Amino acid sequence: MLDSSLPPEGYDVEALRSQGAGFETRFPDFARFAAAAHEQYHLGSTPAAVREQYFQLAERLDDKSVQGYDGTTFRVVTAAMIRADSEHAGLAAIWHALDTNQPPPGSGDVDGVAYSDNYPAAYLGVICGDSRWPTDLATYQHNVAVDRVRHPMYGAFTANIRPCAFWPAPAEPKVKITDRGPSDVLIVQNLRDPATPLPGALRTRRALGERARMVTIDQGGHVAYLSGSNTRGNNAVNDYLVTGKRPAHDTYCPAQPATP
Repeated sequence: MLDSSLPPEGYDVEALRSQGAGFETRFPDFARFAAAAHEQYHLGSTPAAVREQYFQLAERLDDKSVQGYDGTTFRVVTAAMIRADSEHAGLAAIWHALDTNQPPPGSGDVDGVAYSDNYPAAYLGVICGDSRWPTDLATYQHNVAVDRVRHPMYGAFTANIRPCAFWPAPAEPKVKITDRGPSDVLIVQNLRDPATPLPGALRTRRALGERARMVTIDQGGHVAYLSGSNTRGNNAVNDYLVTGKRPAHDTYCPAQPATP
């Protein structure tokens, strides 16, 4: 079972760039939450106003940091926390604190755990070791200019240069995803996944051919199975894990209201 799939090429420079579009697709979910709670967070009474507040806060923090948050930190924290509906209230509280020059909740911690460089070191070791990234600075300059226009909320960040540009070439060739092999793959994917957006998962689905079935769920966030309230999507995975049986065809699960 593949939950929230990368494209068939894996995590390479284009997979990272796709998060700029994924951010734009997912952000309206948070904007609706914040707008509905305007009296509490004062971030805007409409989703459009919340989106404008994002640009205003980012620009202000680019100019002068607040409580250790500069514009880059603000963008990265927002991108990380829109991945789960359960983080929306915490993200709105951080925005409100930054907007009023107050210490954001949990300053200095990430999910209540003191910062460690273990995760980013492991992350870079995997993604830089698996794929060959462009080494020419001009490539990244071009990508940033393009994606700043295409996806203005987050595209410039995901297009920018990473340590992978200076990493040794991968020691082994990539495994090619094909339609040859056992027909036993189930892919489950949210429509509005900011980290591994739907277009990449669809390409992996096509590459696997009849080896796979895909369950697409009308919900937002990264990680589909058990992360939301969509019982139809969760039950499709449950049935597969318990019985080994997949849906006969690719399946779409309409949005389902959250359980109070």
